[in-house]
Amino acid sequence: MGLANYCVPAGEAYGKALELAREMTKKGPLGVRMAKKAIDQGMEVADMRSALAVEGECYEQLLHTQDRLEGLAAFADKREPVYTGE
Repeated sequence: MGLANYCVPAGEAYGKALELAREMTKKGPLGVRMAKKAIDQGMEVADMRSALAVEGECYEQLLHTQDRLEGLAAFADKREPVYTGE
C-alpha cells in the first residue's frame, strides 16, 4: 500500500532512523532541502499541474548552485561528491 518503507523489530526503530539519517546526510543539503519543500508544498496544492510547478520552481533554485555542479562532476569522475551547501 506504500504506507511504510521499513519494518523493524521492536526496539530497533531508533537505530534504523539513525542509519537512514546518515544516508541522507551524504546527499547535497540544498537538494534535500528543495526535495522536502517540493514534497511539502506539492501535497498542499489541488492538482498535479500545480504540484509539478512547485517541483519545477524548487529544481530551478538548484540549477546554478555549486552543489549541483559538484554532483555532476563527481558522477562523471566516478567518485563521491563533496557538498558544501553552496
